[in-house]
Amino acid sequence: MHILAIFLGLIDTMPIQANSMRALLANTALISVAIILLSCLGPHTQSAPELDPTQMGGKYADQSNNSTNFTTSGGSGLAVSGEPGYVGDTLTASIIVTNSGNSTGTVSLAIHQISVEEAFQGPQISISPGSTREVSTPFKLTSSGTNYFDWHLIISGDSDNPQLRGNFTVEVIPSQVLNLTIDSVEWTSSGGLHLETSVFLSDGRSREITLEASTGFQGSSKLLQSIQISSDPGRRTVTFELGHPSADVIFLEAIPLGWQPSSNSLNSSQMNVDEPLVNLDSIYVEASFNPEKPIPGSRVIVTISLENMGLYEAQSGSVRVISSSDQQILAQRDVQSVMPDSDLTTDVSLSDWPASDSVGLEIHWQTSGLTSIKYFTIETEKSQEGLDLPFDLLAAGYGLFAGVLAILVGTLVWRAVSTRTPSTSDLNLRETKESAKSISKQEKIEIQCSFCDQRLMVPHDHVGGVRCPACSMEFVVGETEKTPHSVVRSSEDTLNCPECEQALRVKLEDRPVMSRCPVCKTQFMAEAEGV
Repeated sequence: MHILAIFLGLIDTMPIQANSMRALLANTALISVAIILLSCLGPHTQSAPELDPTQMGGKYADQSNNSTNFTTSGGSGLAVSGEPGYVGDTLTASIIVTNSGNSTGTVSLAIHQISVEEAFQGPQISISPGSTREVSTPFKLTSSGTNYFDWHLIISGDSDNPQLRGNFTVEVIPSQVLNLTIDSVEWTSSGGLHLETSVFLSDGRSREITLEASTGFQGSSKLLQSIQISSDPGRRTVTFELGHPSADVIFLEAIPLGWQPSSNSLNSSQMNVDEPLVNLDSIYVEASFNPEKPIPGSRVIVTISLENMGLYEAQSGSVRVISSSDQQILAQRDVQSVMPDSDLTTDVSLSDWPASDSVGLEIHWQTSGLTSIKYFTIETEKSQEGLDLPFDLLAAGYGLFAGVLAILVGTLVWRAVSTRTPSTSDLNLRETKESAKSISKQEKIEIQCSFCDQRLMVPHDHVGGVRCPACSMEFVVGETEKTPHSVVRSSEDTLNCPECEQALRVKLEDRPVMSRCPVCKTQFMAEAEGV
């Protein structure tokens, strides 16, 4: 009835058009629609029961309860990371899950490998309403070739949903080969144990490896060094410096981290080693004492010589001077290492020499766990009892005898000489001494060389030639009654000999002067030209 009134109202409200035909058609159509609607709604309105509020609440109760609704993103939605995969590798499978419900729920991913019946399940992930999160789980590859897997989502408090499951395959490559070798071992006293090794990895991926070096000694082993490396396919050299361990064998092992090498791998190696021990027969110790015969209570210097004639270095150690009688350490000093085929000298001081006729000493050289010993017996200087004389009686006796013998020999020689030598008076001896003294004091005068500025001392009455020690030229001094000499003049310091034409140097300021040619020995008068 309400619907009919509505339609009649619509008809009344329609505008009346000028064209009566169009108005008639419109009204007819509206009336027809109204009749049809009334015929359809009439029976239902008559038979429709009244709604019970209690029944209404029970009918829509399921729609008001909290629930989850998990879906995955397109297709299977599963992604696998870490490929290409090798036997023994661990890959990760993940899927994106959305919760379109009105309640928070937890989801985990489970994977089952069909061929080996092995299952893997990841951690539970909580997803709130309207949220999307990634759900993943790791799984391991156990065989080469094509590996088949099933997957499904495990939802807490919900039944299994066939839409949240699927399957996938992974192509698996055989495991890589890992080989480890010890290339060389060098053990020296100075440098310690040096180890060179090679790590070989076959073609494939780069791998993380832990290398461990251990020593074995008398049946027991000890880990010395552990290093982690990232090895690319191919060969890589690794060096170890292991110091000075106690060892007779070296062990080396390569441990894969997170992957599995091939069964054909040789990832361990070992080698026997010999520690560079110093032989006791190759080290020697010697000593000298100053003074050689010490006085009791005096200070003595002990010079100790250490010699290494072996093949290995004698490590740094110490030397000791020990009394043999009571094993008391009299002196001690640290010494440095001694290289092969070399020696070392050091001094130690003994401040108080023992009061004994002879003193037994031991020189100990401790090096490389060994002790080389040298024994000495040192005689002590004996002191005189009773009269304390400042000299040695035996030496004094020898000296007295030698003096008497010398006197006797001298007396005999003097007597023999005196019998054959004529006597000489004291007067003659005195006159001879005075004559020599007067000659030595003969008066001299100073002259100048004619050819240089050298000053000479000659007897005051000397007449004749004089040779200059500075220029080796000869010239004449004093007055002579010889025949007149040739005269040579020049206006320069040089002139020529009148006999042999030898060029000579006579200074102008020294002219006139008698000159002598050093070549032909001709004497002539040198004058300045124009004078």
